Amino acid sequence: MTEQVKLGKPKYEQGTKNYFTFKKDQNTFILRVLPPMGNLADAGKWSVYHRVEFGHVGTDTKMKPFLSPRKVNYDGMVEVESISHTRREGIKAQLEQAKLAGNAQLQEQCNLMLRKYNQDAKHYMNVLDLQGNVGLFKIGHRGYQSLKAEIERLRSEGVDPIGVADARFFVFARSGKGRDTIYTVTEYKQKRNMDDGQGGQIQVEAPFPHSINDAIMGKLATDAFELDKVYPSVTAEEETRIVNEGAVAVDAILGKKKKQEATANPASSAPAQEAAPAEQAPAQEAVGGNLQQPTAEVAGETVNTATGEILEKAPAQEAVATTTVETPVETAPVTNPAAGVADMSEEEFFKKVQSGNF
Repeated sequence: MTEQVKLGKPKYEQGTKNYFTFKKDQNTFILRVLPPMGNLADAGKWSVYHRVEFGHVGTDTKMKPFLSPRKVNYDGMVEVESISHTRREGIKAQLEQAKLAGNAQLQEQCNLMLRKYNQDAKHYMNVLDLQGNVGLFKIGHRGYQSLKAEIERLRSEGVDPIGVADARFFVFARSGKGRDTIYTVTEYKQKRNMDDGQGGQIQVEAPFPHSINDAIMGKLATDAFELDKVYPSVTAEEETRIVNEGAVAVDAILGKKKKQEATANPASSAPAQEAAPAEQAPAQEAVGGNLQQPTAEVAGETVNTATGEILEKAPAQEAVATTTVETPVETAPVTNPAAGVADMSEEEFFKKVQSGNF
């Protein structure tokens, strides 16, 4: 018996994914969190927390983000360490020493490295907006806690706000800057006119229940994300190779994972999930100067990574006037350990950070 070949409808245009991310000019979203789906449906997981490492590029100069392999248990004990994390901690320690020494040039270089090789920790979830667009939404831990509090409030009233039927939209709002940023999450309600009982009309805010229909189900197959596959995961050993060997290791490790993902998701099935555009997380310390960020590769398309807010700018290094001494002085030369730090290669900089020899 001849085996039947599965045929599909051809696509002639490159599909795009929707990403909902707080930006400088976007501080409010009205979104419905979608129920658990795909690989996470049976587990009931509707959101996944990811710590994403940025800064590493392949030979094509495109940034290749990946998930941090660092594992910390509930007791706060580190079970698997991350070289990206320990290196970042070393730069922070060097930055504090540079501040105490008043070394502006070294401060700026440390800030630049923290800004480039940073980590973005967010909760990821599939969402739907009021226009019917399905996409990926990421939010920090404080915003996530606000969402959970509102979910629990609604559940106490007998509402399943993330369920398939009669769920709710939420208003996600952000205000303030830096460490003073405030996130609020409230149930979205629509204004409606109602009879006031005296022949007149009054305007009230009423709940806006939402149920998933066939049209939305059709969009989920192409527009929703497998939340556990938004970014590639690496082992601690693979991350060490990426950090120490650079672009060649990035290609060898992350390129291989990309091919494996494509093999696991052939053209006849749902398209492979794309990684969300990276909104570069602000460095833990103040960031000085402007750094030209490489672009991040996103499953067949290129997006520019945001550079994050500049919390503090290190003062510019003053020019040092030089003088000519005709007769050499018979004393040991006075050296400035940080001289030329801005001209160092990244490899030289990280070696000095590791040794503390600035």
